[in-house]
Order: sequence, then structure tokens, then C-alpha cells
Amino acid sequence: MAAIELFDTGAINVTRGPIFESTPAPLPDGLDVGRVRGMMLGLAIGDSLGNTSEGMSPSARRAAHGEIRDYLPNWHSSVQGLEQQRRGLPSDDTQLAFWTLEHLIEYGELVPDRLAQLFASRRIFGIGRTVSGFLKNYQHDQPWDRCGVASAGNGSLMRIAPVLIPHIHHPSPKLWEDAALCSMLTHNDAAAISSCVAFIAILWDLLGMDSPPENHEWWIDRYVEVARPLEAGKRSDVPWA
Repeated sequence: MAAIELFDTGAINVTRGPIFESTPAPLPDGLDVGRVRGMMLGLAIGDSLGNTSEGMSPSARRAAHGEIRDYLPNWHSSVQGLEQQRRGLPSDDTQLAFWTLEHLIEYGELVPDRLAQLFASRRIFGIGRTVSGFLKNYQHDQPWDRCGVASAGNGSLMRIAPVLIPHIHHPSPKLWEDAALCSMLTHNDAAAISSCVAFIAILWDLLGMDSPPENHEWWIDRYVEVARPLEAGKRSDVPWA
């Protein structure tokens, strides 16, 4: 089903805000591919830095670990009763992100039903409740656009970065639709979908910059600018992973 039909029928739980009609600004000619690689590597490193304290509140995390700048002991790293090692081990979020990248390389674009098939065909380590719900729906022969769970968790956001890669040389409004559809696949919720679109907008803008924004408020301002219209009139359920 085409994205426009999903909006028309209300199958996708997000408001079709102005960004869906806008074309992303062209990125600089000769964009350093290392920046794109760095984006994906940073995703994996960030996941590895954070997954050992996942579920803790910010205050509890800071009280226990201070500012996390290196890997914490990971129980997956213990061997034959030895002490847990401080090693960077990614979670299912990195796994799904790189499967998405693999899918995009194979097809040259996002093909939601094929990506759903890929997710359902392999073992996912550390799978969360929302993706488990997606898999249950998929295994009961639901079409891909009905498999997503009404969940405001951050699982789709964690894997969203590679979605922009096929659009780097040919920017079009389809970028925003792909971000929304990739989230909807598992997390069909206004907060989850809007956050994916907003983060893709932020990542796209950063790829076009020579240096990080000097205004520290830029990050939140840009996020709100994109996400607020997409959540208008929508209600999110209790967040899931």
C-alpha cells in the first residue's frame, strides 16, 4: 500500500504535517562518505554505551555511574564465571539498524513488506515487547501495514538513521515518508513516528553542515519544529521498548 493511501485511510497513526510536502535541502557535492559511515558507527557505539544502563532514570544513572564515557561491565561478556568485562556489545537496536542498511543496499530503497520479511526471518537478540508484538502479528499473516504495534517506544528511532542513505544524491519528499513507514512497520504510534521523522531531519541537516550548531538549543528547536505538527490531534499509548 502506498504511503498516501495509508494517510488517507488513517492506517498510519501520525498527522500528515507540512514536512511531508517539502523537499530536503541538497547536500554538498562530494559529501564525505566517512561522515555517513561515522553516523552508523556512532549508532552502534552509542547503543553499546547505553544498553547496560537501559531502563534507569537519568538521575539514577548519574548517581550510579556519573557521566558515562566508556563501556560499563556487560553481563554478556562474562565467560566461565569470570568477572564481567567492560566491552562494547551492541543490542537488538544496532542489529535491526544494520539489517535495515543491508535491505536498503539490496533494494536501493525502502520496501516495507520486504523489510518486514527480513526482520521476521532472523533471530533478534534482546528483542523488546513491541517488536515481539510485530512478529506475532506478522506470523499470523497480517499484511505489513497492520503488523505495527501502537507503541510509543524508541525501538524504531534507534534503527532509523540508515533510511536517509538512499536519498543522499536524490533528495525528495519521499525521505519523510520512508522514515514514517519504517517506524510504522513495528511502532505505529504518533510519538514514535514523529520522532523518527524529526531525527531524520536533524541527521540530514547535520550532514549538510561544516560544523556542529553553535546554538545548543538548535537540537530541541529543530525536533519540535518537525515533530509537533505530526503529533497534532494524535494520542500516544504507554511507551514500550
